[in-house]
Amino acid sequence: MKTACIITLGCKVNKYESNQIAAKYRTEGYNVVDRFVPDADVYVVNTCKVTGNAEKKSRNAVSRAKRAGGEVIVCGCAGDRKLNDTTSAMAVQSTKRAFIKVQDGCNNFCTYCIIPYLRGRSRSREIGDVIKEVRLNNKPVVISGIDLSSYGLDLGTNLGELCIELDKVGLPFELSSIEVGIINDVFMTILRSCGNFIPKFHIPLQSGSDAVLKHMNRRYTGAEYLKAVELVREYFPNAKISTDVIIGYPTETPEDLAMTNKIIDHVGFVKVHTFPYSDRGIEKLKRNSLE
Repeated sequence: MKTACIITLGCKVNKYESNQIAAKYRTEGYNVVDRFVPDADVYVVNTCKVTGNAEKKSRNAVSRAKRAGGEVIVCGCAGDRKLNDTTSAMAVQSTKRAFIKVQDGCNNFCTYCIIPYLRGRSRSREIGDVIKEVRLNNKPVVISGIDLSSYGLDLGTNLGELCIELDKVGLPFELSSIEVGIINDVFMTILRSCGNFIPKFHIPLQSGSDAVLKHMNRRYTGAEYLKAVELVREYFPNAKISTDVIIGYPTETPEDLAMTNKIIDHVGFVKVHTFPYSDRGIEKLKRNSLE
């Protein structure tokens, strides 16, 4: 029996995509493993490029795969963007929770981020297609996407409507990450009406400084971020809220960092994912990706 070795780096979306790749290989009679093994017939490296360290790990994984022999396929954000799509094969996942990708791409173009140039504009899966995969897995699900908040905008629907349909399935579900702009009374009312919704909210902050946020092209202020958090807690008093923060952004001053720390202290996040900014020639990467 042939062996396919699938190595995954990065986010929940990459993990989801690796599951779909694994499903395809299994249907073709391959033995699929999720770790490096010698003499595999195929090595698939699902890469990440969101940070300098992630990109380095991706390069190292690709190099190791090449040394191991066999066919090497590189996909993910550091690979060929043509391989990133929302129409992967459906698969039953062996984990306790199923990670379901409902959206790919991003229209936000934050100044520090290369992802929109690699994955393209936002694209969503039809609600019926998502529900079909949720039922197939028949276990608690985590709804994921590159920019989950933009789900459905290209289909004439939205994330709230998807949540309403998910709730009808009768399985616990949670959202991987949402942006400040989607948090309003309408959306919160929908989530509160969903008896199967798990009140975990990952809301990226990135910086508490309005000046830095503006330079990042984040489209909200520190005050608006705090207002969104307050609204979440108004509807879900026991909500678990986590966030992402970038430290060392080029325009950041000690005063800017103090503003970030002030918001972190005020909110009391259950977890803060801190990423040190690294200048990896993002503008050059953007230009090259468009050539």
